[in-house]
Amino acid sequence: MSTLSIVQDFLGHIFAGRMDEGLTLVDPDARFISTRPRPNPHNPLHGTFVGHEGARQFFGGFAELLEPGRFDIESSFAADEHAALYGTLSHKSRKTGKEFSSDWALICKVKDGRITLYHIYEDTEALRDALQAE
Repeated sequence: MSTLSIVQDFLGHIFAGRMDEGLTLVDPDARFISTRPRPNPHNPLHGTFVGHEGARQFFGGFAELLEPGRFDIESSFAADEHAALYGTLSHKSRKTGKEFSSDWALICKVKDGRITLYHIYEDTEALRDALQAE
């Protein structure tokens, strides 16, 4: 299976709520990062989450904060062990009801058929605004 296919299959499982199936495509030492690898007290999604349990924390934190909406992939490409995807997203803050809309880019690394890096970039200011009460 190609690098890009592995990432696309992983996303398909995650978006369908099939975390256990998705984790079969994840290396036990994989790193999951949302924009910033260091923790941020203002954004619980920031930091580096490691391994299968880290993936569960990473996507579980997303589900706690945001009601999933659109996650549109505009384009994707791969070279060797790296894959890149980009597009637009729009979710809703569970706490405030505000929309979080952003362009996004995802960089992944795959080795031996498993994802070893999942690093997504998005508009962190728009996320902060959506999460903050007025």
